[in-house]
Amino acid sequence: MWPELEAELLAARELNSRSRPGDALPRFREVLDRLRVVDLATLSATDRERWAEGMVRSLAGEAVAVHAVGETLDKPLALLEDADARVDAAPPSVRRRLTAVVEGTRGLLLQRAGRLVEAVTAFDRVLADVAVLPVRDHATALLNRGAAAIELGRLDTALRDFDACHELAMRADLPGIASLALHNTGFVRYALGDLPGALQAMAAARAVDPERADGVLDIGRGAVLYEAGLLEDAEQVLTQAISRMVVPGRAHHRAEAEYFRARCLMALHRWDEARAGAAFARRYYTGVGHPQRAAVARVAELEAILLPIRRGEAPVPDDARHRAEQAMAAAEAGDEVDPLLGQHPGLTARFVAAHWYLLAGDVAAARAVLDSLPAAIADAPLSTRIQRQTVLAQLAFASGHRDAGIQAVTTGLGLLADHRVGLGSVESVTAAAVHGVDLQWTDVRAALQTGRPDWLFEAVERGRATFAGVGGTTAPDEPAVGALVTEARGLVARARTLTDRDSATERAYLFERSRRLLAAARERAWHRTGAHHDVVEERPAGTAEVRQLLAARDDGAVVANFFVIDGVLRCVRVDAHGARLLELGSRAEVTERVLRARADLGVCANDLVPPGLHEAARRSLTRNLDALDALLARPLDADGPLYVVGREPIVGVPWTALPSRRGRRTTMRSYMARGRAPAAPGKAHRLLAAHGPGVTLGASEVLAVGGMWPGATVLTGAAATTTAVREALVTHDIVHLATHGTHDADNPLFASIDLADGPLFAHELDGARLPGSVVILSACEVGGSSQVVGGEVLGLTAVLLRLGARAVVAAVAPLSDAVAARVMPRFHAHLRATDDPEAALAAALAPESDPAPLVCFASLEALPR
Repeated sequence: MWPELEAELLAARELNSRSRPGDALPRFREVLDRLRVVDLATLSATDRERWAEGMVRSLAGEAVAVHAVGETLDKPLALLEDADARVDAAPPSVRRRLTAVVEGTRGLLLQRAGRLVEAVTAFDRVLADVAVLPVRDHATALLNRGAAAIELGRLDTALRDFDACHELAMRADLPGIASLALHNTGFVRYALGDLPGALQAMAAARAVDPERADGVLDIGRGAVLYEAGLLEDAEQVLTQAISRMVVPGRAHHRAEAEYFRARCLMALHRWDEARAGAAFARRYYTGVGHPQRAAVARVAELEAILLPIRRGEAPVPDDARHRAEQAMAAAEAGDEVDPLLGQHPGLTARFVAAHWYLLAGDVAAARAVLDSLPAAIADAPLSTRIQRQTVLAQLAFASGHRDAGIQAVTTGLGLLADHRVGLGSVESVTAAAVHGVDLQWTDVRAALQTGRPDWLFEAVERGRATFAGVGGTTAPDEPAVGALVTEARGLVARARTLTDRDSATERAYLFERSRRLLAAARERAWHRTGAHHDVVEERPAGTAEVRQLLAARDDGAVVANFFVIDGVLRCVRVDAHGARLLELGSRAEVTERVLRARADLGVCANDLVPPGLHEAARRSLTRNLDALDALLARPLDADGPLYVVGREPIVGVPWTALPSRRGRRTTMRSYMARGRAPAAPGKAHRLLAAHGPGVTLGASEVLAVGGMWPGATVLTGAAATTTAVREALVTHDIVHLATHGTHDADNPLFASIDLADGPLFAHELDGARLPGSVVILSACEVGGSSQVVGGEVLGLTAVLLRLGARAVVAAVAPLSDAVAARVMPRFHAHLRATDDPEAALAAALAPESDPAPLVCFASLEALPR
């Protein structure tokens, strides 16, 4: 009997630990029913001990399951009182151990109800007598005490408990407990601001217990991804976790996941969904009597109502003052509870209240709210600290104190810059910009209201420059990452050999496997910490400095800084004589014209298209390029060199193909970058030229290019491998790649170029250092880029520039092989003579009859020619 009952009890306990209390409950009750009918008088001393242990553990397990399913404490605590009575009647030899079982369970129930100090006291009592504890009970008590310590903000204590728990659980082969200890260690590192360390710990947690399917391990991971700015990834992780929690007994986990998902949804502008998720969490925590979490969820709910109004996506309601008073009431409730996971409910609610007072036009009330806040909140999450600077900036601008507003903006952006240095991948550095969106919006909106184009230019660039450059990125040195990418490359190469209809299923399978491998490699990159040395932060450009640079050039150059506010595309035009603001029309119209021109270029570049369709596409292309010229280029009145600054939809414009820019020097960048050394004609350069498969005239193109440069390295056929090109990018200062490629709009760091052994991904270059090189991508549309959440631009071109290229010449739309083969020898002839990639491209395109969407991405030269 005993082995069978003990196995059943162990299975029920495992179900509880796997967040399946609904399945565990009948099994605990079945064990209890069988134990209650046992005649104790017939049992030996040993069997009496087993009987007492079975009763107490079953009652304790039933209490946990009942609380998870029913969400109230009354019945679970009554079950523990029954368990206490059983302990008192148990043989003295097991009494201490069973007392610890009941106390540990009581601590867990108190923790889930928000009675954290009482819970920690209970766990302390359990752990004061570890000599009597089985390893599983010892590890579980450490795990639960650590979790309570996190909520109380005792992070060092929590970390010690999780480390000890993990060590015990691994020795005892308890993967479920070990994985939770690692997951919670990640949560502590997240609260301490070490996001790469947090993601490493959470990845290790999944590796220890890969079969866990209740979504619990995804809650912390989603929270960390949110704080890292990887919003879409975080939202997907949390959505999948919630889908596994819509069953009885998992509501406490679901509420936590809904809260973090609501934070993501707010940043993604999905306001209604965010409000619903926060409201679910608030109702749950209120119902179970957990005031800390209820207060935090209420603040998130109020933010979800506020943000669309602040961003101009909804009208200011008449009851804005009433909303402010609601937020203050939430703040007062939040003051009564301890900080939770680094969140200060009273603090954050006051930020929300101040926003509402400003919307109501009551600057004095907003100032009074902020004056009541503590001066230092260094232990709060990055997003909360930046939120404070955002509110301070809004108040200063609304009060007419522009200098104070700019100081608040600069302080907030400085917090972002400091945070960025600790991140080790281009994607992590870029994603973190999301936390500065609201701050920059405040700065730009205030500058727009002044009507001063110079102030508007500087407000736009303050935010853009914060995340420009390479940050603290480090070269990926993990063999496991290289192995993942190599395997993915081999799968893609194999898939591309399967061209017949019968192989469609296998081809799709190979591509899907490669995507999964690349996703794993991408996630590993998030774990890298930044290099804190030799990091040069970009300094935002001011109009006075730009005008001086343009005057020194003395060639009539114009800087055009494009941005979108309220759906309207605007531009600050700067030349040596001054700055002016242009309002150019709707973003939607420009975006539509760019998409049409790209489609037309795709047809024109396809040699298999029938002549009639080709001619129709050419006429359509002419119309769309003319329209873009009228919308964007001609209003700039730039007869000489043009330096374009902008993001979407500007980065997708084939500027050199616009009628008024044909044969003229044009440069593009997503922020106002300057400081590039002047051209040095006659300087010796090391050139590598390589071509990939499928480029009809690629071999002849690279041979012609290589023949123009003494000592050039030319790779064709099987010699043009990913390894050779990757090494050349860090050793050669001119690299010409005649290769097809793709831009992955969903994962822009997996934009790729095709080489002999498969695709070379932008991700593989992350952390490299380019020697101020000129990189030419002469085929397809590998110059494409995507604007990710937060406004940053990513793609192969952006990565090359971030890693140190002085210029990248690339196609932003499909480019005919024949056009590339004609243009590129001319380009290199001019480049060798001038060392000026923009001038070389303009000269090479001037005689070309077919529009070519080649654009030079580079910085503004700092010195005159």
